[in-house]
Amino acid sequence: MLSELFERRLLVVVGKGGVGKTTVACALALEAARAGKRTVLAEVDASGRAAALLGAAPIPLGQSRSVAANLHVLAVDGKAALQEYLGLIIPLKRLLDAVFASRIYNYFVAVAPGLRELMTIGKIWYEAERADDSTGGRRWDAVIVDAPATGHSVQYLRMPKAAHDAFGAGLVARESQRVMDLLADPCRTAINFVTTAEEMPVNETIEMHQQLCRELGLPPGYLFVNRVHYADFTAAEIERVAAGGQGLQPREDRAVLAEVVRRAHEESGWAAINAEYLRRLKREVRLPAIEVPYLFTEEFGVEQVQQIAAALAGAAAASAPRRGEP
Repeated sequence: MLSELFERRLLVVVGKGGVGKTTVACALALEAARAGKRTVLAEVDASGRAAALLGAAPIPLGQSRSVAANLHVLAVDGKAALQEYLGLIIPLKRLLDAVFASRIYNYFVAVAPGLRELMTIGKIWYEAERADDSTGGRRWDAVIVDAPATGHSVQYLRMPKAAHDAFGAGLVARESQRVMDLLADPCRTAINFVTTAEEMPVNETIEMHQQLCRELGLPPGYLFVNRVHYADFTAAEIERVAAGGQGLQPREDRAVLAEVVRRAHEESGWAAINAEYLRRLKREVRLPAIEVPYLFTEEFGVEQVQQIAAALAGAAAASAPRRGEP
């Protein structure tokens, strides 16, 4: 199932803030790299969280760093992307330095509406299409984008069309069209949604799927439902355990049992909530869904991301149809 997803070169990962979007993007990047794909994880919001989750030091804006075999992390920044682009079309370094030092240039970069977003998405296009001078092929087999939180993601992904419509012709329109062609190509691109099975994240996911896939026509990928709780016991079983411990001595044992029963009821309640919203998600967002179990841990770093990556691969394998099945 993931191998099918990895057939697309550009995987954009979107979701509401706080649902584990960056974690899932990192886990996908690890799995792609583990599958032998030359992978770059492009972090758009410049928080540095992706690098930290993969055990790497902070990465300066506009730069990339190898963090594992076959895996780089790139800190994407609109201003740095514009400077890189101008460096490609202005070969004279002295002239380029004069442009960057110009007060007019810096004022324009600061106030031009949508410029940073346009250059950011243009940088992602460049990495997806980037040639490897040593082989003549593509530099990357997989470009995985950890997009900003919901509203900003929509703004970034709408920007190429907005720029194309605004300019109509000329350099900006041509470059915007190239980006639009990549984003709209289901053979090269997939928009993947990360959510949790709770009311507000589910509402935002349904709305974002409508905006990106139905209104903008971007090709959907997978739905990753993070932090799913599962009840391995019924309410009746919990009550039997509670009743069976009434005669426990000493008092500390009874307190421990009471806490276990309380936590079991809590987990059962979360499982019921998750199950309800999972049904709604699968009904309204008709995408292949991969559930990621809730990970009970006090710390979250590269080891936990590796566990999530293994869970993604395992869930994908379990849900893939067997040979001969429809």
